[in-house]
Amino acid sequence: MASPLLTPTPTPPIAALPPPPPEADAPSLPPSSDPPSPLSEAPQASLPGDLLEDIFLRLPTTTDLARTSAACASFRAITTALPFRRRFRALHKPPVLGFLRDDFYPAQPPHASAPAARALAQGADFTFSFLPDAACWSPRDARDGRVLFSAVPSSHGRGNFADATSPTFVDLVVGDPLSRRYVLIPPIPDDLAASVEQCGMLDFEPFLGPASAEDLSKEEPPFRVIGKVLCDTKVAVFAFSSRTGKWRSHGSTELSKDFALDALFERRHYVQGCFCWLLEWVEKLLILDANGMEFSIIDLPPGTDERRFAILEAGQGRIGLLNICRDTFDSYYKNLQNKGDGAEEWQRSSVDHPLPDYHWRIIGSDEEYILLRGISLAWPWFGNNSSESPDIEYFALGLKELILERMYVTKHKMLHAHLYRGFPPQFSAPSI
Repeated sequence: MASPLLTPTPTPPIAALPPPPPEADAPSLPPSSDPPSPLSEAPQASLPGDLLEDIFLRLPTTTDLARTSAACASFRAITTALPFRRRFRALHKPPVLGFLRDDFYPAQPPHASAPAARALAQGADFTFSFLPDAACWSPRDARDGRVLFSAVPSSHGRGNFADATSPTFVDLVVGDPLSRRYVLIPPIPDDLAASVEQCGMLDFEPFLGPASAEDLSKEEPPFRVIGKVLCDTKVAVFAFSSRTGKWRSHGSTELSKDFALDALFERRHYVQGCFCWLLEWVEKLLILDANGMEFSIIDLPPGTDERRFAILEAGQGRIGLLNICRDTFDSYYKNLQNKGDGAEEWQRSSVDHPLPDYHWRIIGSDEEYILLRGISLAWPWFGNNSSESPDIEYFALGLKELILERMYVTKHKMLHAHLYRGFPPQFSAPSI
């Protein structure tokens, strides 16, 4: 059963606008016994195009912008111009439009992104038919309008490879479902691969690196593919740059065997320019700095019976952890200077949360949201003779304001998925 309506997505504040130019004195009308018709033609004060552009840039969502664009031809000319669209994308972070696994699951009403998500689903190719031999590719990551795929046997099924491990290097391709373009990623050279293949390779995890604002503003923005390689006693990292068309090795970090085994199935988080893996069995946090491409390891806070950790943007050089307990949000903060070492302990705070009484699981995340799967504890799990399965609800939880937004309801139970952020087709640019 679906939960009651949750807190709607907040509307960002609109910055103060400059005052409009003073209107000209209205022309006098000849005396008439009848009042003027509201449809009668009369001179209208008009705003300069640059001022209208500044106003339109302050609209909070692309849905508002689309309504404005449909108002008249002059508004449409402003909002569809390439310079305006670049400025709009630079000022507004792309909203969450849904999530991706074997298919694209667009945000459903009443989510604020539902209209844009529907337009994206209709305008993009999420069957990935544009890829070479599309049946053998499975999504591994999504970022900045791009999707990273790895080659899988057809027996795995698209999307299910996210729950598996790959003890060998796999073929990769980066695609843009909206522009229907793709780039085949060359294999890691033999001399680089040999450095880990002889060390008991356990898993190859590919994902997309973050792009800078400067990169995203370019007509053909570059991208990076990062490959984390987990071995019996070490973890190594490789990176491919679309600028150079080449892979580069960035070294490795020694691990204990127990540590490596715990890292096999852990979910990846991204925050403050770092990729993080929570290794709860060994009470450690594995961190990869996406800029310096160096690993570090810090201890997790003391254990608790309820551990549903997400990584928080804590600011001031700190990393944060959010634990979703039955009735509370427990937050932990630690300074990341000196790679988290030193005498400083985790600082803890706790607040009551308004989440429904569900069984929760984190199945995806990015730097601002976590993707939650929720199943109501009111469902009659035991003694239920019905063949019907429970509603499974998927939510985006904003990590800054801790506002829960329902996105999708289905009977399909997913273990992992990738949040998909972007703009509707008319405001997007090709990412490849």
